[in-house]
Amino acid sequence: MMTYTDMEQLLQFNDYESKIFMPNEIFGDLQKNIDNASHIAFAYSYIYFITWLYRYAKYGMVNELIDQKFIKKVLGYNENYKKLDYLIKQNGILEQMGYIRTEKDFPLAYSYDEIDGLQFQYVDDFKEYTEYIKALNIPKNFKIKFPVKAFYRDKDSEEDYYEDGTFFYVDRTHLVPFEAFIFCMTNGDLGCTGFYLYAFLRSKAQIFDGYDASIEKLIEHTGIPERTLYRYLDALKKHNMIQCYFDKEFIAGLPKEERRANTYYVNEEHLFSDTVRPYKKRGFKTLKQYEWDKLLEEEMQEQVQHQMEFLPQKNEN
Repeated sequence: MMTYTDMEQLLQFNDYESKIFMPNEIFGDLQKNIDNASHIAFAYSYIYFITWLYRYAKYGMVNELIDQKFIKKVLGYNENYKKLDYLIKQNGILEQMGYIRTEKDFPLAYSYDEIDGLQFQYVDDFKEYTEYIKALNIPKNFKIKFPVKAFYRDKDSEEDYYEDGTFFYVDRTHLVPFEAFIFCMTNGDLGCTGFYLYAFLRSKAQIFDGYDASIEKLIEHTGIPERTLYRYLDALKKHNMIQCYFDKEFIAGLPKEERRANTYYVNEEHLFSDTVRPYKKRGFKTLKQYEWDKLLEEEMQEQVQHQMEFLPQKNEN
């Protein structure tokens, strides 16, 4: 597995290339169309990565050919692994969903100013510079994945050529810094699933001041099974990517309606820790202990009320 520094160098990453906004609806869309939780996480990470590659015109900067094999390698998979191809191939699931599209033209450079906004310079614009194109060593039939939602949020916008995508408007989006992506892809206990879960929690934390959610709610909104969810929440906490606060012990057998949600906060990338760190874990109590403590608390309250009745009353006259 690559180190963080190795990944930075491979992708020619710098601090000015950190910001990527993702559409909030992506979490629900992926769950509606993909059944496997690890494939949902891969799909989110894949869309995020190809969006970043396009936004910062990496096809003209990275020394390796950015094809599907390269992308799989960055995402922590063997480049010849085929079981994910149904998601990313031409006319595959992600193309059917309208999130990606296979195209031959791709950006080699970009510019931004307050008048013209974000502008891309494409490989077709450089055709007359034959020596430059030759030096890029691009195969004749090379194609890339176009991040549709970065340009158009829906079909109507695309049909009207109205660019309202995440490159241009950040309404109903969540910001995930690229440093978080590199960190997850270079730590084996995080990977795509850790990144996907961090991004989900971050999307909620950007809306709320802390995100209150039970395990059942997280399962419902991420599609991650319970045991897998616990494992990756644990990994995110150990690497100080998130913090979790709770005001009650875990009570085995407690009815769902009586359970209290945990509150999740996400940390920024400068607080992440490569070294696994201990964190305060939730206490455990059996249902019998909980019911006994609850009974004692009720009896104590009754005693206090009973004693209050014998206190001298204030004479209102």
